[in-house]
Order: sequence, then structure tokens, then C-alpha cells
Amino acid sequence: MIKSRRNALVLSLITIILFYGWLILFWENQWMRSIGAFLFPIIAGLISFTWLTRTYLYIPNKHRYFWLMLAGGVLIYTFSIFSWLITQITQAQNSILPTILWFVAYSIFLVALIYRIKLMSSKLMNKHYIFNIVIFMIVISTICIHFLIYPIMLDANSPTLEMVLTIAYTIVDLGIFLAISSLYYLSQTRKEKKSTVYLVLGFFILIMADLVYAYGNLMMDFQLGGLVNPAWAFALLILGFAGLTSKEIHTSPAVESKLGIKGIENTFPYLSILLLTLLVIDNYNWNFNALSIGLSIIFFLVIVRHILIIKQNEKLVDEYKYLAYHDPLTDLLNRTQYTTDVTYIMKKAKEVDEQVAVLLIDLDRFKDVNDTLGHKIGDYLLIEAAKRLRHILEIEEKLYRVGGDEFIIILPSINDHTLENRATSILQQFERPFLIKEYEINITPSIGISLYPQNGEDGETLLKNADTAMYLAKGRGKNNYQYYNSSLNKRNIRKVTIENALRKALENDELTLAYQPKINLQSRDIDGMEALLRWKNPELGAVSPSEFIPIAEETGQIISIGKWVLKTACKKNKEWHDKGLPKQCVSVNVSVRQFQHSDFVSTVRSILRDTGLRPEYLELEITESIMQNIKESTEVLKGLRNLGVKISLDDFGTGYSSLHILRELPIDTIKIDKSFIDDVADSAKRSMVRTIIDLGLNLDLSVVAEGIENEQQARILSDYHCKFGQGYLFSKPIYERDFEKLLTVRTPLNVK
Repeated sequence: MIKSRRNALVLSLITIILFYGWLILFWENQWMRSIGAFLFPIIAGLISFTWLTRTYLYIPNKHRYFWLMLAGGVLIYTFSIFSWLITQITQAQNSILPTILWFVAYSIFLVALIYRIKLMSSKLMNKHYIFNIVIFMIVISTICIHFLIYPIMLDANSPTLEMVLTIAYTIVDLGIFLAISSLYYLSQTRKEKKSTVYLVLGFFILIMADLVYAYGNLMMDFQLGGLVNPAWAFALLILGFAGLTSKEIHTSPAVESKLGIKGIENTFPYLSILLLTLLVIDNYNWNFNALSIGLSIIFFLVIVRHILIIKQNEKLVDEYKYLAYHDPLTDLLNRTQYTTDVTYIMKKAKEVDEQVAVLLIDLDRFKDVNDTLGHKIGDYLLIEAAKRLRHILEIEEKLYRVGGDEFIIILPSINDHTLENRATSILQQFERPFLIKEYEINITPSIGISLYPQNGEDGETLLKNADTAMYLAKGRGKNNYQYYNSSLNKRNIRKVTIENALRKALENDELTLAYQPKINLQSRDIDGMEALLRWKNPELGAVSPSEFIPIAEETGQIISIGKWVLKTACKKNKEWHDKGLPKQCVSVNVSVRQFQHSDFVSTVRSILRDTGLRPEYLELEITESIMQNIKESTEVLKGLRNLGVKISLDDFGTGYSSLHILRELPIDTIKIDKSFIDDVADSAKRSMVRTIIDLGLNLDLSVVAEGIENEQQARILSDYHCKFGQGYLFSKPIYERDFEKLLTVRTPLNVK
């Protein structure tokens, strides 16, 4: 029993070699050669029938019926050879049974091929092949009519039934030729191409052998047991081998291309035209004159020109196909190829119960390189990064660039130890600086890792989860790798939920402001207030600002939300002034993204004009992170100062401040971060707080201590000449109605 295609191929070759050996051994014995001419095709037919039947039983879908019909046709064909053998042994005269069986077998072949064409063309209607097939059929039909059908019709000695069957036999052969031509072109862009090529080859050899037999029989010089006889056996074995090959389509990735037909098959029509032309010339005994010579030369040049155009088009198609699956900058595979590859790799891993890792690599601070050194330097950096990543990968491991500064690596058949080594190797590749032109650039990767099948069973899910893990790596200081886990998925789902709900928060009037008073630490009187954003969603409930504000920053929604906060705070403060309440300054936090927005100064100016609030009663709180671009930040701050708005530096001491920057920036106040205030009661750590206070006073800046929670902290800060503070000791953030009551009472706040 055949166990593999390799064994089948060996058996086929042995059969053909034995066939030719038999013919050569008994070359002088016509009877024995005739027996061999029947015996070996019968053996080949039975072997082919066995393979085709097994294919029918193996394939589960509707393609199996094609192989069933093919198996039936091969069996009947084998019976026809057997009946012919019996006819020869018994020396029966005028028996047409073999011819009828042959005709039935070929009719079944034709029906099977038409069924196959219907199955394939229902999924892929490729019209490019029709022109080539038409030319093929015209050439073959012309040759058959001229050399076979026409002479048979002129032969008055042929019995009518035999003549009709022979002509019908030839027509069915032509139909099969048309069918295999169609199948060949249909299969060029499909995964069934390999098995179809064997089918086409088998039927082509079968038809050619039939035509040689028919022509030889017509010319009365066909020799039974001649060297052409093994062609029938060879054709039957190839048909069976096509069935064995078709099993591969159930274990290989489906790859269908929409690119046109290419290769030598495009030159076949022109070669067949040349063949027909030569036959026509030969039919006219090669008699030329000046006109026929000129026409022949022009005809030949036109064909050559068309072939050259086809070759140029094939080259363009190859380039297009390459670009469709590769990144043009780094020459790496792209996202499209990743989708195909990961599906195939996961399928293979499932068969052998192995693990597949998908690594998503993002280059930290790559945007800074683009912004400061230009996109050309950024492109060179990506090329060099791709080279370093290629350097550490094994042959079976695949690397992709999926856009921007992101790369994907697929590690098939990976174990945990090797995976960690590979991730560590990636980090090590970025320890050396990149030398790009005259620049020495240090850049690090953040790596997210997801595993098949634990973290997903399709490529998109694995990539999405690797992306989630990659952001976790960035959040943990960058330049590290993190694995995906289910808790990350919950976090990611909540993030997406918050992002979507936040888009409608303004429209649905879900945002409100709370106010926390700023207190004079000596008199304990209110000396201003800070407006703090609050969000309560019907489904999510109260969402912490520390959770939704970073998401608003990331998505850009902070621009519209920040504008609403600023306008609402100014409007409410103006209302309190108009009611005769003490005129206090309201502080509003400004995000880096708001601050860097091109028309931020114009927005503030417009809000002050619309609300009627005087500029000196508005204070904008900025963070130290804006100092990463000190030149632009200074220009914006000067624009705000020209409006008359106050500026305070929030969370002082946690960012990038320097004495020089503090001296140069047009700010009015520094706010000491709560992390310093928490340690002020510790005599060993309070010197840092005193230094910050002294620094602010020496620079003629107001100093506000944030997060004061007990009386001891307030007293120490007051002793250090810190004039203002805010915190739970005095009041939690409260909504506008309660804060208005606080302003109305006008009593010092000593306790919560």
C-alpha cells in the first residue's frame, strides 16, 4: 500500500522502466511485445484507480466527486484495454467494444473536468486565460481536422460506425484538451495548482498518444508494442499521482493571488501560431515570393514584439507582487504577509502541539528622532534597526515591519527558555548607539509578547494582545519586554470602553467641576481655588481623573475637554464675582497637549472675552514636562503673560526643572508636589522642602504646598515661610454649590 507520494513516484518510475525493458527485451517477438503493450497499461490503470479512490475517500468537500468520476473513468479505460487484449488473444474480428469503452471513459473524463472547472471558476472568475485557450483550440482543432478527421471522412473503405466513433473520439479528445487548458489557467492563482499541473500533464500525454495512434492507424504504420505505448501507462500513473498530490491542499495555507497569469504559458499561444504557420507553409511546399516573404517577416516581428511586451509586463507584475508583500524602506515582509504566514505557522504548530510567539517591537522615542533630526535620519535609523533584528534571527523565524517604528517577529516552535533568550538578544542589539550620518543616536525597544495558543488562535488577536503587552513595557520604563496576560486584556477592554464613552461625555453633560480652596497658611483664609475635573458615566459610574485623563491625552480628546473646563471655570468664577462674593483667582490645569496646541493662546483670549472674567483672576497650572521644548514653551507662556493671566508650575520637583529654566520662564507660582509634603514631618527629609521654598522665594515666586493632610505639616510649612497650601486638612474638592457656600461664610478653614 502506498504510504507517501515519494513511494508512489518510485513505483511509477519502476513501472515505466519495466515497460520499456519488456519492449526492448522482446523487441524481436511481436506477440510478447503486444502482450506487454496491454499488460503494463492495465497494471498502471489499476494502480491509478487505487490512488484516485483513496483520494476520493480522503477529501471531505465537494471536490471529492471529481476524483470519484476520474477514478471511474480510469477503471473503464482499464477495462477497455483489457477487452482489447482479449480481442487480440481470441483474434476476434471487427470488435468495437474497446472503442466504445474508450469513448465512455473519455466522456467521463470530460464530464469530470467540466465539473472541476465549475468548482474552480465559481470562486475565481479569471478572464485572462480565454484568449490563450481560444488560440490553442484553433491550432489543435485545425491540425486534427486536417490530418485526422478530413482523411477519415475521405476514406470510403472505413465502416460507418467505426468512422463515427473515431471522429467522436477525436472530438472528445479536443474537448478534454480545451478543459485541461482552462484548468491550467484557472489554477495559476490557486492552491490547487500543483495537483492541476499533474492532471494537465497526464491528460496531455494521453491525448498526444491517442493522436499519434489515430494518425499512425490512418497511415497504416502504427506498430502495437512500439516505443509510444508506454505513454498511455505513464499518463494513467500521472493522473493517479495528481490525486495523491491533491491531499496537500488540506495541509497548506490557502494562497490565492489576483495577479495575472505569467510565465512561459503566455508564450504558448505565439509558439502554437508559429507551429501552425510552419505547417501551412509546408503544405504549400515552401513556395515563397516577395509578398509572402515580406508578410512572414512582419508576422514574425509582430509575434516577437508581443512576446517582449509580455516579458516586460511579467517583470512589472513581479515588482508589484514583491511590493505587495514587502516594506519598501527596510525590504522586510509587511503586514499582509504576516497575516498569511502566521495562519500557516499556527496551523503547523497545532498539528504538532507546539507554541508560537508573536513579538511586537516598538522603538522608544522614535518620534523625537523624526521631529528633531528629520524623517530622512529616521528612515536610516529604521533600516539599521531592521538589520540588527535580522542578525539575531534563525532561518525559520520571520521579521516584519508593520508601519512607523513597529516590527513583528514570529518565533515558531519556541519554548519559554529560547523565547526569553531571543527577547534579551533584541534588547542587547539596541545597547550600542546607532551611527547615522554624523549623529550618534541611542534608542531602545519596548517589546510585547503574545503566545499561541494561550493568548489567541488567530493572527490579529495575537498581534492585538502583543500590542497591549508592548504598551505595558512602555509603562514600566521602556527598554524591556512584557508578556500578555488576561488581566491586561481586561485593562485593555476597560481602556477602550472609557475611550468610547469619553467621546460622548461632553455631549451628554457628564462632566462637572469640583473646587478645592487654596488657603493662606497663616490666616487660614481662602486665597483662591483650583478647578478639578470630574466624570460620572451612567454605565461606568465615577471614573477617576487619573484613569480617564491619560486616555483623553492619548486620543486628543483633551483639547475639547480642556477647553470646556477652562470656559466653565472662568464662567463660574465670573458669576461668583457678580454675586458679590470675594474675588478669588481660579486655577485650571492645562495638559501638555493643550499647551502645545497651535491656537492655545487664542483660545484663552477668546474664553476670557466671552465670559467677561478679568485675566488676573485666572491662573493656568502647567507641568514641568512642557520644558522638554523650552523655546516654544517660553513663547506660549509669554503670550499668556501678555494677556494678564497668571502661570503656576504644578508638581514642582518631579520633572525637568532647573534653576536656569525657573529664572527664565515667565511664571508666578510653584506648587510643591504632595510627595515632598508627605515627608515634611521627617526631620531627615524636610530639608528638601525647605530648599524648594527658599528657592521659590529667592526667585520672587509664590509657593503653594499641595496635599496637606494634618496640622503638623501645615505648621512646619508656615514656619518655613510657605504662604499658601491646599489639601484635605482644609477641604476636599467640593462641587460648585458647596464651594459657593464656603465663599459665602468667609470663615477661616482650620480643619477638614
